[in-house]
Amino acid sequence: MRQFLRPPRTAIYEVFVDRFAGPGGEPVTLSDDASPWRTHAGGSLSGIRERLDHVNEIGCDALYLTPIFAARSNHKYDVTDYFHVDEHFGGDAAFDALAKACKNRNMGLILDGVFNHVGAEHPWFQRAKQGPSAPEIAYFRWIDHPHEYECWQSHQGLPELNLDHPFVRQTLIEGENSVVRHWLRRGATGWRLDCANDLGPKLSSCIAAITEEEQAPDGAIGEVMAYAEEFVSDDGLHGVMNYYFRATVLALLKGEICPAQAATNLKRMVKRYHYPALLRSWNMLASHDTPRLASLFPDFERRRLAFALAFSYPGVPLIYYGEEVGSHGGPDPVNRAPMPWEPAQWDKAMLDCIKLLSSVRSKRLALREGRYESLPQPAHSSVLAFARVTGNPADTVIVVANARETRVEGKIFVPLSSMFDSLPLMDLLAPERVTRMESGTFVTCLEPFDIAFFAPSDAKRPRYSFFKGYETSE
Repeated sequence: MRQFLRPPRTAIYEVFVDRFAGPGGEPVTLSDDASPWRTHAGGSLSGIRERLDHVNEIGCDALYLTPIFAARSNHKYDVTDYFHVDEHFGGDAAFDALAKACKNRNMGLILDGVFNHVGAEHPWFQRAKQGPSAPEIAYFRWIDHPHEYECWQSHQGLPELNLDHPFVRQTLIEGENSVVRHWLRRGATGWRLDCANDLGPKLSSCIAAITEEEQAPDGAIGEVMAYAEEFVSDDGLHGVMNYYFRATVLALLKGEICPAQAATNLKRMVKRYHYPALLRSWNMLASHDTPRLASLFPDFERRRLAFALAFSYPGVPLIYYGEEVGSHGGPDPVNRAPMPWEPAQWDKAMLDCIKLLSSVRSKRLALREGRYESLPQPAHSSVLAFARVTGNPADTVIVVANARETRVEGKIFVPLSSMFDSLPLMDLLAPERVTRMESGTFVTCLEPFDIAFFAPSDAKRPRYSFFKGYETSE
């Protein structure tokens, strides 16, 4: 059984490097007629370093950076040199400074590992096309050399690597001085594996094992845009970008599924995924590959509900840069617009919401590491409910969400033995909302798309403790 090197993070902050902040933390700009994939806006690693206060203030304790290695495009998924940071981003020295700054703040620094393919300008591919005797030919998969070759999602600028070739595997992954090991030793704390579905479960697991050998505290998280059970077995990845969670939440908020179907999806992952890996999977709602949440749901209430579920379901919430201030953006590339740094442009309610959720999660062990308990609800109810629990009943959090446009009031059944009769419950998100346990149930009222995090409230009355049977002496 693998041993994880650190507990789950409070929240991960994703940065599309070219669009976040320039040297000195200055805003970056992009003209309307700019080429969406080639034009660089000026974002840099030093700019990220100058804006770490913002990341910390919203409660994130780890960064995930889209690719930073040398490449022609602004997105850098067409890598040409795995061993050097792109000069547009400040080069290797800028990475060293950022890694040091993150370490000083006890922040994770997770890099994007693009190991399934390279850019067509990578020296390996250029040499492979030159003639039939080039050894690099074997690094790729050819249909008709040199004109046709396997490429990612049919994009000819992204030739796929032959990951069965010993030299390729040793250079990128398994060798003593591989790309994976090199950047972990230089200051990265983990890897996000691009296109983990193309790498496959076996190779993804191998990379995860190497991150453990290198004592990388954030391990290896795979991008799997599907139900990912096969990738998160007990000897698999440390977690995945949880797109199945995202699909469930968005479908619920759009009214495409009922809360009962959402509950089924959530319960299935809890039951079938290796639970330590689920706890470290990223509960994502938006990324550089998806439309932004504010474009899908302009109303604050639905976005608040979505983020509250991301912060309370097992896993680590992922915040794509700008989501915390209500940035808009449809499909790629408009979802990669520069970060707005003028506070007058910010959705302050959304920013305050993220800060509150981060604060609550950081203080509640149950939300970070507790087990998941689904709660029974009446048939055809608009309510989704579950609990997060640990061995300490005082730490329990009962999550109750109304996923419809109408107000709902009703009784919630809580089959947890430690939630005793008369126990007061207070909503951690709105302390003025209180209720009380009554024979394993409580009554509450939720506004449209409302959500509450109910927790035991000051369990000790004068000369009485609800949880005395659970107390231990030092």
